[in-house]
Amino acid sequence: MMKIRFAFAASLALAPMFAASAQSQPPQQPPRAWLQCRACHTIKAGEPNKVGPNLNKVFGAKAGTLRPNFAYSPALKASTIVWNDRSLDSWLTNPAATIRGNRMAYPGLADPAQRRALIAWMRREAR
Repeated sequence: MMKIRFAFAASLALAPMFAASAQSQPPQQPPRAWLQCRACHTIKAGEPNKVGPNLNKVFGAKAGTLRPNFAYSPALKASTIVWNDRSLDSWLTNPAATIRGNRMAYPGLADPAQRRALIAWMRREAR
């Protein structure tokens, strides 16, 4: 009984150390689909806009408003879309059909699993 109590107490003492190391884990590698996105977008705070806007804090933002100094298309500015998992999934499937008249020159990502992986990664990276 004494050994069990000691083992339990020892595990409690080590728990904060393991939690700290879990928080300091290196960031997860971006999914392959991000290779296409990064040609036009950045995602980390403070990175510049490219041909497309920086996507940091995109979740919860209204389309066409994320970066005030970015020249969004009138169609994107006029849309009522708020970026979340569902709206990003639709956008990444076919941007031209999601918001007609937008200027994003991207045909879309057909594979649902790749879109899910990209959106999950973006959610972690775009905080």
